[in-house]
Amino acid sequence: MKNTTLKFCNETIHPGEMLSLALPLPQLFSCAPLYMPIKLLHGKVSGPCILIIAAMYGNEINGTEIIHRLLSLPAIAKLKGTLIAIPVLNVHGLINRSRFLPGGINLNSHFPGNEHGTNVERLANIFVTEIFNKADVCINLQTGPVNCTNLPMVQFHSNDEKTMELAQAFNAPVMVKSEFDSGSLEELSNEKAKPFLTYLGGEAMRFDQRAIKVGVEGILNIMRKTGMLPEKITKSVKVTQSVLADNLMWVSASSSGTNHTKQKLGQPVKKGDLLCTIKDPFGTADNVTLCSPKEGIIVGQSNTPLAHEGDGLFQIAVFPEVHQVADHLEQWHQEQTVANG
Repeated sequence: MKNTTLKFCNETIHPGEMLSLALPLPQLFSCAPLYMPIKLLHGKVSGPCILIIAAMYGNEINGTEIIHRLLSLPAIAKLKGTLIAIPVLNVHGLINRSRFLPGGINLNSHFPGNEHGTNVERLANIFVTEIFNKADVCINLQTGPVNCTNLPMVQFHSNDEKTMELAQAFNAPVMVKSEFDSGSLEELSNEKAKPFLTYLGGEAMRFDQRAIKVGVEGILNIMRKTGMLPEKITKSVKVTQSVLADNLMWVSASSSGTNHTKQKLGQPVKKGDLLCTIKDPFGTADNVTLCSPKEGIIVGQSNTPLAHEGDGLFQIAVFPEVHQVADHLEQWHQEQTVANG
């Protein structure tokens, strides 16, 4: 069925058009204007509307690159339905290489916002009113924080069957159901029964080529699953499917010092296995060993050798059958190596 014209941010978009828009945001005290960049593709044929957002935490730039590469693909121009892409949601954070808005405020705790509220509440309200409410499905692209790398994974926050199917279709090596925080976009999506996926991969302030590639392919998989793009024609080769983790847990430093480890992302660990040794940089105290409290797979890891007491050093995903998952991740790594030549 032929698509219809779309009213979006005071603009009229006709079927087959691709536009770059700039949504005005609340000004700062300097009176300097801020604009949220928007890329919109409105297909000639009707279909679902998918929203992809990146840099909700301003220093997480992998998602921005994923969107840029996605939009450069020739196949995207022939999509059915509508694609709304926000390369940078937290413009102020990107400018300042920070996760947060002025004053250390977390944008993802102020949704749905308030038209007459604080600066962050007004920003959240503009985003929800002008953009979020128009989407049928939302994909949030994130990374680990600075000096912490995440294995590519998909988190979802609802037991809704469609959300589960989309999480599986994304086909990151690991997926996990997680709780949402109060005031988060995930909570708002749950209230509106809108499928919402969070893709995490790599580290803030650094491009991770593997995580970017998985993210681009994952979004294409979602678009194929929802009928926005035709199914991929492939040879009859078995492709490793995403596996569902029971839960995620962080293992924190029990003392301060320098972190020495040989563990790697995707590596399986048993309960009691040595994760790292924390040494006193001044040599006045004994070394402290940090061991895994459970059997699982390392899906997040600190990259800095300096650790304060209480810092999260390892994130472990717990699975019913760890050995099967370890084999799965090994196969996934091999497939990625072959795909990358």
